[in-house]
Amino acid sequence: MSAQGGTWVLTMQPGEIMSTLDRETLNEIAAQCLTRPSNAHFYDDRLFDTHGAMLSWSEQSNDLMEESNYLTALGLIKGAAGDDADAHIIDGSERHFACGYMRVLYVQVYESYEDYECDCEPTWEHEDECAHDEDDSYCQLFCRIDCDGEECLPEQEFTAAFKEAAELVSYLQGDGAILDDSDYFEREYDRWLKDVSDALDDAQREYVDDTAEEEAAIRELVEYGDRIGDTNEGSEGANWSLTKEIYADYRDTYFEEKAYEVYRWNVLGYNPDQLELDIAV
Repeated sequence: MSAQGGTWVLTMQPGEIMSTLDRETLNEIAAQCLTRPSNAHFYDDRLFDTHGAMLSWSEQSNDLMEESNYLTALGLIKGAAGDDADAHIIDGSERHFACGYMRVLYVQVYESYEDYECDCEPTWEHEDECAHDEDDSYCQLFCRIDCDGEECLPEQEFTAAFKEAAELVSYLQGDGAILDDSDYFEREYDRWLKDVSDALDDAQREYVDDTAEEEAAIRELVEYGDRIGDTNEGSEGANWSLTKEIYADYRDTYFEEKAYEVYRWNVLGYNPDQLELDIAV
């Protein structure tokens, strides 16, 4: 995976993702994502046990960047997981009191969760606080040192999905803002088109005497006119008041032209189907 002009591009085959993050950073991210919230309840035993929370998105919000990043990350992480995507990735839904339902992306952190047991014999080292003689059996119990496994047990291997997710989270928490520029701007454009359509529907409802044929003709003038682009306000969608103003202007133009055609027919006697003959003088 690489960043090109602010856009993340998958450059390796699924299962071959190489993390640029060191082991210490991955361990920190693993600890953070596996920390269970103290004020929440989850019905899936895998959550915050084997699968950590990496990203979230409130579907009821209007945050296009959050939506784009979440869905882009979901696709990239699934690609990294390959055949293990179904087992290693959970695209969950949680209810939050402040923002309603949220989609939360959970990723399995470690490849295996086998319980490795340490075979090291315990040791002891006499401490100053010990009230017993160094050779006393009580000293050996009081000053006993059990191996914590850090040196003798193998390091757990991170899943490809987790390493990819950690890369993306680190990018977003750093200088990155958008994972995929093209995806974000496509969503932004689609929102504008929908907003324009809704605003035009609202504008047409103000003119109850217009026929369906007249509404279609005026709408076509607006949509193919050179002013509709002025309503685009980026991630905010379309400017409704300006859209309705533009509709009203084009409607005036439409009926003015229609009235002029009636004038030409009834007053000037113009008939577009009449036969015109060239008279030689």
